[in-house]
Amino acid sequence: MFRLLALSLACSVCLVNSQVPSFGGCPTVKTQQNLDIQRYLGDWYEIFLFPTTFEKGKCTRARYSLKPDGHINVFNRGIEDGKEFSATGDAYVPNDQEPCKFAEGTPYGNYWVIHTDYDTYTLIYSCSSLAGLAHVEFAWILARNQTLDPHISQSLKNELASYNVDISKFKVSDQSGCPP
Repeated sequence: MFRLLALSLACSVCLVNSQVPSFGGCPTVKTQQNLDIQRYLGDWYEIFLFPTTFEKGKCTRARYSLKPDGHINVFNRGIEDGKEFSATGDAYVPNDQEPCKFAEGTPYGNYWVIHTDYDTYTLIYSCSSLAGLAHVEFAWILARNQTLDPHISQSLKNELASYNVDISKFKVSDQSGCPP
């Protein structure tokens, strides 16, 4: 009975606070081994995402810049109902041995760079386990431009699927008619 109650509570927390809840623990996903942070900085446009409650509208973009303390300033912008909205966050690498695993946001959450070529695309994944009974995951495919070759998008989705992540949760981010 306790396990059922705990599982029910964990799933309720997932549904209220997160975006893509699933049963069981987080899948094991490998990040890129190295990251040249200077090349990674700049603007990234959202091409695909797992649905979120905190991200709505269209024209979603992230701008990463280096802060004096070595952390990354994360400026997210989007447009909903014709009005621009934005949020600024902080990211840092808590373990220098894993340079592609960022802690991001407030409170800090996982932001893992799974694969990037720096100039065209980046594949991001995040997962938080809830006592091993359930997990909440986020994923994004971002690009330096407001469009991305469909073959590259599919390749990145396939890469994430190879780690047993359900890529059917991806939805297209609308970048049509967006300001620069």
